[in-house]
Amino acid sequence: MKLFIPLILIALLASINGCKEDAIAPQGDNVDLSIKSTRDSTDASVLQLDTVKLLVSDIKLNVSNSNQDSTNFKVGPYVLYLNWAPILQVVTSTYIPPGTYDKVRFMVHKLNDNEPVPDPDFADVNGRYSVVVKGSFNDSAFVFKSDKSAHQKLTFPGSLIVSSTGYSNITLQIDPYIWFYVNGLFIDPRDPVNKVIIENNIKDNINANFKIFVDNDRNGQPD
Repeated sequence: MKLFIPLILIALLASINGCKEDAIAPQGDNVDLSIKSTRDSTDASVLQLDTVKLLVSDIKLNVSNSNQDSTNFKVGPYVLYLNWAPILQVVTSTYIPPGTYDKVRFMVHKLNDNEPVPDPDFADVNGRYSVVVKGSFNDSAFVFKSDKSAHQKLTFPGSLIVSSTGYSNITLQIDPYIWFYVNGLFIDPRDPVNKVIIENNIKDNINANFKIFVDNDRNGQPD
């Protein structure tokens, strides 16, 4: 009997500890963030982009009809590598609480001096950067780097509904050619006069160079 009672106590403690672990177990991922690169602008003979990279941080979903944000997809900063492959790139996955979301917010982020450099293109003897583009303009090679940070707030064409049982995908569509397109013409990234114009195009999203939409069938088009 003296041996039996301690065994019962041990079993009860193990059961209680198991319940506690279940209660705080992390939820599984239920939302993917994918990326799609496009080119809506014309005249490919003038501007050709070979490499496009952005540093991004603090992607958040906005709860519909409120100013409340969900948890971040990923705090970052981390690098978005754009390409024109037909297959969507999954950037990251995470758990988002069930609910209805109407906006996505994120920052195009310049590295701070105390942050590690995730890609050597984002830091050199002249400073640290948020955007790096390599390509050619009228067959002459160029490297364009921006050291500006910019907040972006994008609205879903239709709300994202995250359920407690399903899995969702949202696609961030980016057209970097628009950054260099003004009044129907491409401008020369090598000209220092154009640097502010290009950075404003990235920042202001005037021509919708960034778009976000629900894309659960992952075909690169809004559902």
